[in-house]
Amino acid sequence: MLRSESAPKPCKQFSAYLLAFLVFEAQVGVGLPGFQRVIFREAGHDAWLCVILAGLLSHITVWCMFQVLKRGSTKDLFGIQQEIFGRWVGGLATLLYTFYLSFGFLVILRNYVEMVQTWMFPDMPTWLLGSIIAYLAVYGVLGGVRVIVGICTITFFLTIWLVIFIWFPLRYSLWSQLLPLLEADIGQLLRGTVKMSFTLVGFELIYVLFPYIREPEQAPKYTHVGLIMSTLLYLIVMVVTLSYFSPNQLLQTVWATFTMFKIVMFPFLERFEYVAISVWMLVILPNLALYLWASTKGLKRTFGWKQKISTYGIAAIAVVCSLFLDTRIQIDHMNDLFSMISLVAVFIYPWLLLLGYGIMRLRKRGPSS
Repeated sequence: MLRSESAPKPCKQFSAYLLAFLVFEAQVGVGLPGFQRVIFREAGHDAWLCVILAGLLSHITVWCMFQVLKRGSTKDLFGIQQEIFGRWVGGLATLLYTFYLSFGFLVILRNYVEMVQTWMFPDMPTWLLGSIIAYLAVYGVLGGVRVIVGICTITFFLTIWLVIFIWFPLRYSLWSQLLPLLEADIGQLLRGTVKMSFTLVGFELIYVLFPYIREPEQAPKYTHVGLIMSTLLYLIVMVVTLSYFSPNQLLQTVWATFTMFKIVMFPFLERFEYVAISVWMLVILPNLALYLWASTKGLKRTFGWKQKISTYGIAAIAVVCSLFLDTRIQIDHMNDLFSMISLVAVFIYPWLLLLGYGIMRLRKRGPSS
């Protein structure tokens, strides 16, 4: 079932150092504007500890992922699955993982459309805005993986300046609201860390991108650099949010990050959050393109489907599905479902693959004499 594929040509590969920007952009998407409320609901004032714990868990998971890639002869997830599980079970695993990646595309698309509708254009139809954004993602995917990586690098420098405006809410922060420290018990901290899985996913795309890295031996180093940058950003935003909002305010604020931008005002610009939401599309597009490209690559690699046709198909299905998600409750349920699936697909599945290679190694050795 697995289609043999030669190693990508050098002209289609990219330098390993670009992984730092790619991982950062993949992790900083629809989660950053509103992750604070979800974590605070579980861990209270110690929500910032959940960010650190989730970041450490991500580093450990990335180490496991590269151990799996090191042992695989095909150097990508789809070949590794068939190498471990066999032809049919491996094909089913690819189909399920492709569903996860496509689901991620839908989640990112619908959440951003909701942000734009809530803050800027409440009367704009979901199908129109969703179709425009999905088309931009398709356009990027059809350009190839180097185009997507280039978009990630450029948008990093075009959007990182938004961090400077954290200074405005920081001036009105009450640091006493971070107290008492270590109030949450172990169970609350673990639940908060699990909730961060929806926010920190994205680095699992390395499973598909790995064959396209020009210096694969340097990939782990730059992947960890990207994880450190994104974790630090989430930690800074979380600490400022906890010190700026009261507990009751934070529990009622869906997009706390954009709400803090409301106090940013200039003589020539009163509603800075409009600028932030518009610029945020530059963060969303690389996310959409990465998930869409990875899902279609899996279908091509395993089932031989043409990537161009499956790209249009998955994008169209995502736009249609978004039409049935009208209310905040429905979108919350979708986010919770994706969070649970991503917890298994991103943080648990790599250990199962590593265990599979361990079992294969024991079988090759045979019974000891």
